[in-house]
Amino acid sequence: MAKTGKLTEELEVLSEDLGKLHIAVLGDVMVDHYITGQATRISPEAPVPVIQCSRTYDMPGGASNVAANLKAMGCRVSLFGLTGNDSMAATLGELLQHAHCDFLFLVADTGRPTTVKTRVLADGYQVTRIDWESIEKVGRSIQNKVLHQLEALFRNDRPEVLILQDYDKGFLHAAWIGRILRLCQQYGIRVAVDPKERSFFSYRGVDLFKPNLREASLQYPGKYRGPADLANLDAYLRRRIGCDALMITLAAGGIWLGDRNTPGRVFKTAARKVADVSGAGDTVISLAAICMARTLSLEFMAICCNEAGGQVCEKAGVLAVDRSLLLEKLESILRK
Repeated sequence: MAKTGKLTEELEVLSEDLGKLHIAVLGDVMVDHYITGQATRISPEAPVPVIQCSRTYDMPGGASNVAANLKAMGCRVSLFGLTGNDSMAATLGELLQHAHCDFLFLVADTGRPTTVKTRVLADGYQVTRIDWESIEKVGRSIQNKVLHQLEALFRNDRPEVLILQDYDKGFLHAAWIGRILRLCQQYGIRVAVDPKERSFFSYRGVDLFKPNLREASLQYPGKYRGPADLANLDAYLRRRIGCDALMITLAAGGIWLGDRNTPGRVFKTAARKVADVSGAGDTVISLAAICMARTLSLEFMAICCNEAGGQVCEKAGVLAVDRSLLLEKLESILRK
């Protein structure tokens, strides 16, 4: 009963107005472009469905979706990202303004396109995806420009947490991740990371490290055979990365979570009818960062992230969390 009471108190903290909570996001921004319709027949030209298009639309993706999730929860958000000098950069700026992102620091690189993921949905299910992108690593001049902007933000409007959202598009890479982390250490900014393969072990000493199971198991020198190996995987990653808290998302299996003081364990999630897993990781890291900033327990963080990530998986396309629905569901869970 005491534990349930503590979790209920933490829900009240999450339910408060988060308008004064400032979280910064730095990472791979992109546009998620959608073509939706119905599969009417098989093409006579190839064994593929013909989609009768009914609608096209754009949504903020990647680190932009993290920012959108934080805004949906009511936080103040600063977003740092890299675009091309093209029409989709303008589209992304409009999407983020529509999402009411507070401070935008988007650097244009004329040598690359703005990252765009085009998803074709037939009857609500994704049938193919087309990516327009460059994964070339950013040069020193862009690094310096972004670090200057980041330090100015830290001095003038210090965020409680910086989220590094890495999609392996070249914006975050080993040659300058260390520079970002040193700046955060200098200003006492906590760091949460959603990593990808190329720079996986560059995020040493961060406060929260959140790979998914595939990303984590690919880095494991042993053979990952199943949930029984999670403790060994946890120990290996902690030794290599030196993070405070480690969260491994397990898809339908829930979340593995622990920190320096609490042994990791699996927090199971409810069974769901999954329509689209796209963007679930963005939602999870957003809610985890909020829980970090408000010093909420690991158990509450896991319950919250499981519910928020599961919520967006039930809908087609990359969408931000529904704050009212999330709070309602969490209240129901904690009442059981």
